Amino acid sequence: MTVISAGIALALGLARFAMLIALHLMRSDYNPVEHAVSDYAVGRTRALSTVMTWTTAVMWAFLAIAVGTGFPGWRDRVGLVVCLSVLAMIFAVLPLLPTDLEGGPATVIGRLHLLAAVGWFALSYACMGNFVRLMRGGVIGSLLSILSWIALVGLIALVAALIIRPLRRRAFGVSERVFLVATGLFYILVALQIVRM
Repeated sequence: MTVISAGIALALGLARFAMLIALHLMRSDYNPVEHAVSDYAVGRTRALSTVMTWTTAVMWAFLAIAVGTGFPGWRDRVGLVVCLSVLAMIFAVLPLLPTDLEGGPATVIGRLHLLAAVGWFALSYACMGNFVRLMRGGVIGSLLSILSWIALVGLIALVAALIIRPLRRRAFGVSERVFLVATGLFYILVALQIVRM
């Protein structure tokens, strides 16, 4: 059950990563420097963005199953299963909560999207340290540690770009993508390592 769940999570993580790349190659009104990835959920890229988001929801769910069944003696297991399950729920509802586009009016749905995004970023980063400690050693363990540091740098830069207004147009999109790529690769490697264990 553990290996199958982790294998499915791995396949979905790779599919999600491919869709993230495809999203940026499609013709759209957005660019990776000035726009958040959430913006791609509005307009002509909406369909692919929705499929990517729901694929990610299922990935989190299978990763939660793999962790829950594969590490019965791990002290962090229950907390991580809860966090991964919450991530699955956040991604399941995200397509129903489109973001407010910059320059447009603020809406209740847009604010709920922001809340969901904060939860997603916080939980996906918070779980990293637990997996780094569990899987330390070897090539994958080293890569997980490096990716967690890259994600931290991206997250700090992202928050700085939100707070310091002049940085927003030049740094937010890039720093968000640094975080998203680092976390995406991180959880792909986590699933791979569980398959290999």
